[in-house]
Amino acid sequence: MEDKLISRLKDVLKDFKDISLDYVVEQVRGILKNRNMKAFHVNRHIPNGYEDQGAFNLIIVTEGHTLFDCVIGEEYFRYDAVAVKDIEKFQVIDGMWENKESKKSEPFLSLRLSHGDESHIALALEDGERPSLKNLADLVQSVRNPDN
Repeated sequence: MEDKLISRLKDVLKDFKDISLDYVVEQVRGILKNRNMKAFHVNRHIPNGYEDQGAFNLIIVTEGHTLFDCVIGEEYFRYDAVAVKDIEKFQVIDGMWENKESKKSEPFLSLRLSHGDESHIALALEDGERPSLKNLADLVQSVRNPDN
């Protein structure tokens, strides 16, 4: 799973020349310690509310069902951690948005996970970003609401 994450980070970091892949990988390994990743999603386009904090964010769910929301910037790394079972609200939106640059309506997929006054957002604006977001949503949903 780490190889897939590194591949995705390399792709996203093409847009951020001042952020080192080694720095991001070192930080992620530091927070995960010996936990194994079960799913992840990298937001190439940072969600509203994160703009002043970083360049992009990364959401990881571990095999032990801990969610890490990491915000990464040029000289900045912050993360929140929460048990998936403590997530109070799970919301998926599959819709259209008005791209003001291209002046076209384009599809998007978003996942909002909330607990208390905190929200963690995964966003897919491109078709290639959808599978990791769907995997993340499916995993969170299966932990929160297992079928008996």
